[in-house]
Amino acid sequence: MRFLAIDFETASSNANSACQLAAVEVIDGAVAGQHCWLIRPPRMYFSPRNIEIHGIRPQDVRSAPTMEEVWVELQSVVDGQILVAHNAGFDMGVLVASLAAYDIACPQLEFTCTRTLARAAWPGRQRYGLKPLGDWLGIAFKHHDALEDARACAEIAMAAAAAAQAADLGDLGAKLRVSRGRVHNGTICNPRRFGRSRAGRTGDASATVDSWGVPTRQSQRNPGAWNTAAVLAAAGTSRPLTGKRIWLLGPLSGLTMEASQDLIRELGGECVTGVDEHPHFVVTSGSAGPTANEQLRSGASDHASGESRAESSPPATAIRILSERQFRALLPAGKSVPWNS
Repeated sequence: MRFLAIDFETASSNANSACQLAAVEVIDGAVAGQHCWLIRPPRMYFSPRNIEIHGIRPQDVRSAPTMEEVWVELQSVVDGQILVAHNAGFDMGVLVASLAAYDIACPQLEFTCTRTLARAAWPGRQRYGLKPLGDWLGIAFKHHDALEDARACAEIAMAAAAAAQAADLGDLGAKLRVSRGRVHNGTICNPRRFGRSRAGRTGDASATVDSWGVPTRQSQRNPGAWNTAAVLAAAGTSRPLTGKRIWLLGPLSGLTMEASQDLIRELGGECVTGVDEHPHFVVTSGSAGPTANEQLRSGASDHASGESRAESSPPATAIRILSERQFRALLPAGKSVPWNS
């Protein structure tokens, strides 16, 4: 796995006011190089709010290089790399604007966002900021120091890759269904999660998933009652759910919760009841999207509050959230078995 994690701090709300930049090189899944610069912004105005956040003051950067001077060195570091940042749209915006302030055209770049990757790798958490994720993953760092933040960002990316069992960023994006962002001719196209309509991100009633990726009520057409005998006959001796931990948010259609769990076990699966048991699949059976959302949030919250942060560990694999129809499609003859008993 190879990439370059970056982080900016700014002097004010202006995107071209970069006052600190760090870049952390990762090669073969390990930190191979670190770079950090204090930067003198075009205007020496530092807002009190920004100073309060990162502690950098005008006197700290009076003799620092401008972004134009830093770029001479940074360009060779960035060249050929996939960039990674947390809330990457912000950092890419600062990079483009800071270069434009000196009439420097930003090269074409590809990047990904660890916030977006984390939402896909560990759904149901209440907070995806750099500090909450770092604490949860056991990453010790000083927040709002660019170098410390870039290192934390790199570690989150590597943790997500380990959770998804991905070999590199391309494999990670494919497994988590997250597209890569791009900077082209100064225009920024941010990473997106596949299969999530724009309506799903804005809460439109016609959406198929909500902002957490949970299938909504509109997408959960009644799939019909399960015919357990037909399902088991189609599976034969294959036990297709062997090695999979499954969290049912409600009983399968036409079955009691106990019968639903018995069926999962007969198919080789293990029934779990929360995020802390690291499910492979969360099946939203018997639960409309909003209810599923609440259960996922509650499960993640209970897990976080029930263990000390030092003892808490992330799931060993990425969680997939499925509607009941999607879950059926995983089984042999899942789309053609006569379900109604």
